[in-house]
Amino acid sequence: MKPLNLFIHIIVQVGGWAMLASACLVTYDVITRKLLNISIAGADEISGYVFAISTACAYSYALLTRANIRIDFIYNRFPIRVRRILDVVSIFFTTGLFAVICYFAYNLVSDAIIYQSRSITPLQTPLAIPQTIWFAALCFALLTALTLLILSFAALLKGKDERVNELVGIPSLDEEIQAELHGGEDTAHSQAHLVERD
Repeated sequence: MKPLNLFIHIIVQVGGWAMLASACLVTYDVITRKLLNISIAGADEISGYVFAISTACAYSYALLTRANIRIDFIYNRFPIRVRRILDVVSIFFTTGLFAVICYFAYNLVSDAIIYQSRSITPLQTPLAIPQTIWFAALCFALLTALTLLILSFAALLKGKDERVNELVGIPSLDEEIQAELHGGEDTAHSQAHLVERD
């Protein structure tokens, strides 16, 4: 999983810089429109594409670092073994959700390619371009979820409850505190160490 982990960290960095660039573009457009009465055509459209793609890229990172939000009020009342089973069930349904999303995203992209759809904006962007990148990011999230499912299920069968928790469990309070104190670096580094073992 080391190549997968490395690639996820690369795409999330690219997505973050792309979001920053689009924010700068929109800010510049607002300022020039207000002061100089000049508008950059398509700034809002480009930022929309960047936001959608960056968000899809972030799904893989959220899965890998266990950053997705879960309600654990009842979860914490169960025995450890039951919690580990619930963790695997959770990643199973998460994988299923991404599979469904990818299915409908594929239909959307294929229609854009077949009908050569373009945006109804001054840019007339061929929708197949941003949608294909968005679809690829969603597929990568599905691959990440599927990988975590396989690894966690195998660990569950071997009775390695701690390993299941490391892969797909809810981070402990200490882990969350450390992540907040160090800007998420501890969680990311910890998870990187975990995936390198597989």
